[in-house]
Amino acid sequence: MSRQIKFDLEINCLKRKLESAAAQYKYNFRHPKVLEISEKLDHLIVKQMKNGKFS
Repeated sequence: MSRQIKFDLEINCLKRKLESAAAQYKYNFRHPKVLEISEKLDHLIVKQMKNGKFS
């Protein structure tokens, strides 16, 4: 499996987790669990952007 596919799968997985956590915590975007998942997702997206995958 290519690195790009792994990135895409991980990003999509985190997106689903973020949606689920947001709903679970009544869309309280300041809840620690929501923030934790959001930060992980942000980190992956930035990493992918630095590698030129969103050009």
